Amino acid sequence: MAERPLVFECAGSQLLGILHETEGPAQQIGIVIVVGGPQYRAGSHRQFTLMARSFAAAGYATLRFDYRGMGDSDGDNRSFEHVDDDIAAAISALLERSPGMKGVVLFGLCDAASACLMYGKQRDPRVRGLILANPWVWTATGAANTYLRHYYLQRFFQKTFWVKLLSGSLGVTSSLRDLFSKLATARTPRTDSTASADH
Repeated sequence: MAERPLVFECAGSQLLGILHETEGPAQQIGIVIVVGGPQYRAGSHRQFTLMARSFAAAGYATLRFDYRGMGDSDGDNRSFEHVDDDIAAAISALLERSPGMKGVVLFGLCDAASACLMYGKQRDPRVRGLILANPWVWTATGAANTYLRHYYLQRFFQKTFWVKLLSGSLGVTSSLRDLFSKLATARTPRTDSTASADH
């Protein structure tokens, strides 16, 4: 299998990737490995390098790359919510160098999995699938529901709670304010603006 560096442009910055080509005929679907921060294209313990080699050995041309501000790529560092252009540029770079390829599967780990989800199949018809390992998902509504279910409910049945309440050492006003705030947040319908503010 051949591995070669690939430099491609994204919004005026130069991105660096490694293209893993197949030995024989390649599948019609390639794989783009999106790396979450703060890592670069090799991954912890070279996991993305080894994974890309395995994909290529199975007949899938694979590109792993550093998005802007990471590893050896130009540009300012950015969080996973702001790498859509980088992912699009990587898909284009792989497809341009792989004649006959019909689309790609995006692979992401942790916040890169979330980046892949946000980029998704609905935005780009070239994306034929997603491989998501431990996607990172957080919303204020979800956090409030979790807190209500796993803190307040359990706390109600704890002896220490009742001892504090009956002895007067529990800040009842602030506790009730926090409880009602979480109840209100838990009932807030999720909107696009809420979701983007929560990341």
